[in-house]
Amino acid sequence: MKPFTIECIEPEGGTPCVVEVRISGFLDAHTVVSFEKTMDDLLERQYVKFIVDLSALSYISSAGIGALMVLLQQLRRRQGDMVILQPSPKVYKILDLLGFTRIFQIKHDREEAQKALG
Repeated sequence: MKPFTIECIEPEGGTPCVVEVRISGFLDAHTVVSFEKTMDDLLERQYVKFIVDLSALSYISSAGIGALMVLLQQLRRRQGDMVILQPSPKVYKILDLLGFTRIFQIKHDREEAQKALG
């Protein structure tokens, strides 16, 4: 099993705008607590626009999808938003089968994702 990692790429300079979060490995019941803590830390630092790069994510469980939904709700309450970037084919299939491709904005390149967040 691949190790779970989260990498946060924060914008350089002044006012925080879009933060990119790269997730790899498995996002499931065992790793979701770490994901939620990292997202809470970013929210506390006033980020409201997230690009969540899932290109290196091998698997997402219902717990992982639930955590993404909670994050999206928290961002929208703060007039923010989230874009999922390049989900791996396996992860995209899971999201699609469960209907989440109609809920999440999914983009396949970074520039598209940036534009979607304005």
